Amino acid sequence: MKRMNALAQKSQISIGIIGAGWIAEYAHLPSFMSMDNVSVQAIYDTDATRAGRLAKQTGAMACSSLSEIGQVPLDAVILCTPNHTHFELTKFFLERGIHVLCEKPMTTTAEDAVALRHIAQGTGTVLLMGFVNRYRDDIQELRSRIRSGQIGKIQICEVSWRRKKGIPRPGSWFTQKQLSGGGVLIDLGSHMIDQLLYLTEADEPVACLASIYSRPVSTQEGYSNWLGSFESEKVEVEDTAVGMIQFANGVLGKLHVSWQDDMDGDFVEIHLKGERGSLTLRTLFGFSDQGLYKQPHLLFTQAGQEAQYIPFPTKPDPLLAFKRQADHLVACIREKSQPGISVRDGEKVVQLIQLLYQSARKGLVVT
Repeated sequence: MKRMNALAQKSQISIGIIGAGWIAEYAHLPSFMSMDNVSVQAIYDTDATRAGRLAKQTGAMACSSLSEIGQVPLDAVILCTPNHTHFELTKFFLERGIHVLCEKPMTTTAEDAVALRHIAQGTGTVLLMGFVNRYRDDIQELRSRIRSGQIGKIQICEVSWRRKKGIPRPGSWFTQKQLSGGGVLIDLGSHMIDQLLYLTEADEPVACLASIYSRPVSTQEGYSNWLGSFESEKVEVEDTAVGMIQFANGVLGKLHVSWQDDMDGDFVEIHLKGERGSLTLRTLFGFSDQGLYKQPHLLFTQAGQEAQYIPFPTKPDPLLAFKRQADHLVACIREKSQPGISVRDGEKVVQLIQLLYQSARKGLVVT
């Protein structure tokens, strides 16, 4: 048995990258290329030029059709394509016994998310959701303090991710509703709703209330940020979303996400109020170069006392979280185990986003 395990550890894991965009090139590829006994064998993109450019960097095969990539022996794929493609592409690979790391959101509808869960369970494959921020040191420290009972039973959790100027390339698929499924709520909201659920372990929602808002995007003088420049003035989705979720166990969740807000810089803030005190994390997810806080920090307030400021020794490296995510996927494949982030976790986030959009459209509380 020990010899078999040793051989399994040495076996090569073959990876395919599906979608040759920014996140694939600058986050996922460096993570997998740095790993021993892991090789990137194929790059797929419907744009053959983009696929070829990344394939040249990695020595992988460039593919521009599913029939092409279907001929490459792969153990797993990293899915980095527009939201509306997630269901069909994930289904395609899972049904062939190929493990999938899927960028958020899992799908654009709750029904499709349920279907993917059943396929993953039926095939015994790994479907790991790309909730990469769970792997961050600041989030792990916050969760450890919550689980230790430092602030007692959680009553309220407020999560925010707000950007000063952070629309992902106006006119790109991110801002076309048919391709994205929505705007900032399905984009940044996917990460923040996952954090809300992860940190509080809240159970089933009993009521949701949300509103979504948009401002005109002026591209007359150009619009650009670390994500790139604008592609057109076609922005069909919301740039700001605010919502509340009441859970059956009494936890109240509050959400505020924005791509363009009246702020001095970009930031993430997570505030949890418990029976014995509160914890607030101030940090920044992602790769923005316009961060509001120079140093991520925690504030711990024991009920009725002064807040304690707890700085982090170093600024979190977003690439480190992606590397840990890659390590987790490979470990699951080698050990034939299911990931710590379950398929159901991805499904719950999609379900909540769908409920929040329903509430925003109707102007009513939905249950």
